[in-house]
Amino acid sequence: MATELIRLPPQEWPDLAGFIVDWNTRPDGGVHCLHAQRGDDAASHAADLAVLSPDSAAFWVLRDGAEQLAVVGCEFDSALQRAWVRGPLWANPRAAAPLLAMVGPALESALPAIRHFDAFPTLGSEPLNAWLPAAGYAPRLAYTVLRAPIAAMPAQDLPTVRRATPADVATVSALHREMFPDGYLTEADLVRALDADDCVLFVASEGAAVPSGYLYVQDALAEQEAYIDYLGVDPARRGLGLGRALLAAAARWGAAHGRAHVGLTVSDDRPSALALYRRNGFVEISAARHWRKTVGEPTG
Repeated sequence: MATELIRLPPQEWPDLAGFIVDWNTRPDGGVHCLHAQRGDDAASHAADLAVLSPDSAAFWVLRDGAEQLAVVGCEFDSALQRAWVRGPLWANPRAAAPLLAMVGPALESALPAIRHFDAFPTLGSEPLNAWLPAAGYAPRLAYTVLRAPIAAMPAQDLPTVRRATPADVATVSALHREMFPDGYLTEADLVRALDADDCVLFVASEGAAVPSGYLYVQDALAEQEAYIDYLGVDPARRGLGLGRALLAAAARWGAAHGRAHVGLTVSDDRPSALALYRRNGFVEISAARHWRKTVGEPTG
């Protein structure tokens, strides 16, 4: 029987968990793909897959008859024209050649609104870092994943930090676009975080009305941590302790949600941010390379 790449219906996604966890684990205990694994085992990963929506995720399996050779998935945002690839992960080296021929066209035809396909293999994953350039992906920045126990993070009074209000959104949005022009956080996300329970937007304003820094953090239930998506401080206001105060706010918010850790990811072009995190108790969990494939023309 010919090798086939099959798109799975959502009800079958949790069945992929065991394969993904097994084949995403490297011999040294690390993982091949940062986005492919959530939680510590197949059961927790199955629970993560079960809550994904077909409006923002898709998964394919490569089969040779009844044998499952490989899995690839992605989460996507049509408004941003971006997809974040999970994998691909294969159980047999003979899967690599048909994957190379099938995966790119399959994702691109199934997701015509997507222009940028992003992948994040860990630096130690030789198979994925070899496969991606052959599949048309170009290397970008490297990223370090960090984590800190909340109990070990320095406690601090937070006179400069408060939860954001609607009046802060425009300023924060402008600062976010300036600092992270390729970021995925939208103004709608900022507005939602004003009164959500699973995420929050804090601002550091030095007692003034206009924020000089901001923090967007969400409750990452699968990892049992408070995850900092973005922390930014106006370059003209750095060195005043605003970053440290925002980290303390994330720790307090995470503790209030029953989490024991704070996690984040920092790119290798932000050495001052990495130094700040290390000074405040964060240690490296893993490191990954960002790869991107751009297709088609911008829309909208």
